[in-house]
Amino acid sequence: MSAPPDHVGRQPSPLFEGAYPWNIPRPAIGREPTLNRDRLRQWQAALQRVNTLPYYLRVQFTERHQHLLSQQGPKAAWHYLVLVFERRIWPRIQQVNDKFGLNRQASMRFGNEADSYHALPTLGDKALEQLAKRIAGQLLALYQSECDTLLVKHAGETSALLRNEFQSRLYGQIAGMARTFNIQPMHWQCYRKGLLDSHRAVAALSRLTSDRWWFRRLKMQRMQWREALLIAIGNVSRNTSPYASRQAIRDVKARRQSNLDYLRRCDLENTLTGERIDLMEKVLGSIANPAIRRMELMNTLTGIEAYAANNSHIGLFITLTTPARFHPTRTFGGHGKARFNHRWDREDFTPKDGQGYLVKQWSKMRTAFKDHQLQVYGVRVVEPHHDGTPHWHLMLFTPQPHRQQVINILRRYALQQDAGEPGAQENRLHCKHLNRGGATAYMAKYVAKNLDGYALEGERDHETGTPLSETANAVSAWASTWRIPQFHPFGLPSIGAYRECRRIRGHSLSQQFDERTEAVRAAADAGDFAGYINAQGGANVPRSQQWVRVARDDAPTLNSYDERVQKVVGIYASHLGPDRVYRTRTLQWRIVAKNSEPATPWSSANNCGSLSINRPKPAPSARLTPAQQQRCLTIARDLRQIGIDPERWQLEVLVRGGKIHFGEQLVQFPLINDWPYFYCTNDKSNH
Repeated sequence: MSAPPDHVGRQPSPLFEGAYPWNIPRPAIGREPTLNRDRLRQWQAALQRVNTLPYYLRVQFTERHQHLLSQQGPKAAWHYLVLVFERRIWPRIQQVNDKFGLNRQASMRFGNEADSYHALPTLGDKALEQLAKRIAGQLLALYQSECDTLLVKHAGETSALLRNEFQSRLYGQIAGMARTFNIQPMHWQCYRKGLLDSHRAVAALSRLTSDRWWFRRLKMQRMQWREALLIAIGNVSRNTSPYASRQAIRDVKARRQSNLDYLRRCDLENTLTGERIDLMEKVLGSIANPAIRRMELMNTLTGIEAYAANNSHIGLFITLTTPARFHPTRTFGGHGKARFNHRWDREDFTPKDGQGYLVKQWSKMRTAFKDHQLQVYGVRVVEPHHDGTPHWHLMLFTPQPHRQQVINILRRYALQQDAGEPGAQENRLHCKHLNRGGATAYMAKYVAKNLDGYALEGERDHETGTPLSETANAVSAWASTWRIPQFHPFGLPSIGAYRECRRIRGHSLSQQFDERTEAVRAAADAGDFAGYINAQGGANVPRSQQWVRVARDDAPTLNSYDERVQKVVGIYASHLGPDRVYRTRTLQWRIVAKNSEPATPWSSANNCGSLSINRPKPAPSARLTPAQQQRCLTIARDLRQIGIDPERWQLEVLVRGGKIHFGEQLVQFPLINDWPYFYCTNDKSNH
């Protein structure tokens, strides 16, 4: 009898002695070792910390934990929660919350708002509005109390309220309290230097006591706090969502869509003639349109390059990056996987902090250029790394003899901090010499990437490997979230004067001003930015010495804080003085709602003699919370007991804390507070 065929599975060990290979001993199938009591306690503690997180953070960790628990068992789930979440991610979350949380060192006045403010990343707009009203109300009450005390002290003399020493002292008290919420009050530096006058103090205090101002500031803080937490847990990187989180991209897209809907519903109306034009059409024809903004930027870059070529200046393409401590993640290799950067854990810098560092270092470089009398001009572009950390690209021009000095100054200040860290010498500053005609082409990709992704089909991002045409939305969402301007010229004549001159079409300024002023206007009208630079006196000319400047005048109306604001009205020649102005904006327009569409005219088809009655519908009660709706029933019952039969709108006014006269009787009910103090909730709609 022949032997059976060989087994196709694992080959026998060299030490095995047997007739057939499938008789090799195999390890016994046993139970997975259980976790001991200490590890179970660690597991439970980590789960409790996960449950304290807001829903949009908590769901990511709980889903991962449940997946590991069901697929790989308790040991893998314990390893993820204890060794990954608690040791690496939880400290980063705490650092961010400590940075954005209530600053108790500034003031202890708002200690009762600690829980509410700690829930800021998850608050809805209504809850945020309530918080803004409470903050502004407390500051306004303090301001009025101090003013009343001063009036009593000075026997009702109102002029004492406008004294610099009183307003400055009151500003220091109220602004110091406002800094509890991590904001920089208006004119704070003037106050620190002792230069604050009553006019500036009143302007700043008007904002600090306005609930609308607080609502806008808290809304911005909510957006940035939420994004900082998503950066801390690694949701902004090449592994997940490069440049900005998916939540930030959705929020910015929704906000822009809301703005577009508003523009479609409005017209521009001439205040004198009543003429109306479509607001959306005018917006799409301005630089608010990304396509037009890109065209203007490319024309500006082309003009700068042409001016440099005419003056035999050389071009440098500079890339400035931040030290490693500003980067939340680090990568290995060209397209390696992003991992947490432990140097960032000690600082928890946001993209706004990284931009502040670059601005500070650039100001030192500009000062050094001025001290050494080096002529430098060009344009800088700000864009994010895949983890949201900003870096700069500069198209810089300088005379040939100044090139090496300029590079030395750039390198000295780029490496001023943390110069000894690995990779600093290679990555902190990149300098590339540009050939004639190549500067604008080199910058075109960065301009399109940061605006609308125009003509980038087939191009891929070197950091993420994704198509460049798909990154424009993420990059613009990043800039909008962190309030970072993306493009900035330096060493060039005023862009504002250039735009105002372009509004003067086909009208010579030679008679009203002189030939050189007309040369400035003609160059701008023709779109010749190189000629505009020459006509204005060249690059690196101080603003006061430029030939044509922007003229401004006080607006006819005050702003929301009773301040005089200046608006652009035209241009003037600096050598002739600001009194001789050519007005480019002679018409006054205001934004109004569009008129309703005209009704269908009567005809034999629709004139059927029927009568339809459109009864007024009550205001929707959905604006009231469930607690307020229940409160309406209680108020109605109480009023009927005293002989008052209220209407629906009166109940809604009373439930919101308003006052109403019923005959000679003034009625007001105490305002209930249905504020959600705890931000850890299972209701997803509040997050």
